Amino acid sequence: MSGKQPLVIDYVDWPKLMPSPPLLSSFQSGWSGIHLTHFCQPLMDMPEVSTPQHIILIPIGHHAVDFEFVGEGCLRTVSYRERDYASGCIEVVPADLPFKVRSISTVQTMEWLHCYIEPRFLAQIAHESVNPDRVEVLLTPKKADLLIHQIGLALKSSLELDGVGSRFYADSMATALSAHLLRHYSTRNHQFREYKDGLSRQKLRQVTEYIQEHLAENLSLSEIANELGMSQYYFCHLFKRSTGISPHQYLIRQRIEQAKHLLRQPGRTITSVALDCGFANQSHFAKYFRQYTGMNPKQFRKS
Repeated sequence: MSGKQPLVIDYVDWPKLMPSPPLLSSFQSGWSGIHLTHFCQPLMDMPEVSTPQHIILIPIGHHAVDFEFVGEGCLRTVSYRERDYASGCIEVVPADLPFKVRSISTVQTMEWLHCYIEPRFLAQIAHESVNPDRVEVLLTPKKADLLIHQIGLALKSSLELDGVGSRFYADSMATALSAHLLRHYSTRNHQFREYKDGLSRQKLRQVTEYIQEHLAENLSLSEIANELGMSQYYFCHLFKRSTGISPHQYLIRQRIEQAKHLLRQPGRTITSVALDCGFANQSHFAKYFRQYTGMNPKQFRKS
């Protein structure tokens, strides 16, 4: 590394550094703890930078890509080919670590998802582990990890479809992704407790009543966990132990049940039903309604 200080880039400023604006961004969607951008960039020589967030880089597409990566005083040449995309290769760059990237490909574009994890959020998840020591994430220039790759694509799909309505799903994925990072990309292998019991009857009734009362709102996982006085990680595990499904799946099911009731009412438009049940828009509503009932809202009305 040179003696020059790296450029500190917060996640919201990354688009300013890139030659082309992002194709997609979560910045206006109310996500917390995790953020996502989808870039398709021409060949570039990026200056030395660091960022306050941990970054997971997920290459997508199929082009043969080669670039030089400089981090921790080492120069590495990293290549991606068709088999690397298929195996779900990803990169992990710890927060505050200076690094530099230079394209050496002959292709004209590189396509990536940038997934930013807030260190404070990762630290909160670490407190649920058996050994909640200081969290240190490992620099990983290239590694096959289908789980992270799939989570990134799922977040992208949710953001494209739901927009501001994707916050609850993003919270859920951030919790799962953070636990995975702590297990496999930390200097200390964080082990998490196995919970044999679920929520108490009182807690389960409290959370189901809370969700039912706030179906039309843009709920967040943290709001529900705070209502119960527990962490997101702890709540997710206990809720699934009690019900057999994730909090996000339960929320969608309850919204669909409410929608089925409202669709039977004369004079209600499908758009008004969608919004009153907490869906971001009609297409968002139709996707989940078809997924859970096997028919679209119009078909349900005629049944």
